[in-house]
Amino acid sequence: MPKLHFTPAAARTLKCLERGRRPDRSRLQRVRRALDRLAADPRHPGLRTHPYRVLPGHTTSKVWDSYVDQGPNAWRIYWTYGPAGTGSPSGSEAVLTVLVIGPHP
Repeated sequence: MPKLHFTPAAARTLKCLERGRRPDRSRLQRVRRALDRLAADPRHPGLRTHPYRVLPGHTTSKVWDSYVDQGPNAWRIYWTYGPAGTGSPSGSEAVLTVLVIGPHP
């Protein structure tokens, strides 16, 4: 099972969903469920994980896009393998770096 590492931007989003000025409990529940699935199996069918074309600021490593939910207000989790910038799993314990959690552009 991969271990999840969060960038400051992703951690900030989670914190805002939990106890921001306007906490969003239902979205937080969907994000946590998606993160649990991601940690258990990045290829879980419910995540619909696929390579993402270009994520500004992350051009050196392959970025993946996983679904949190669908519809007009869809959210996604953008992540990469390994500690930020490595691009592939390394060592005995896989690490996934969650880069951004937020609305689908």
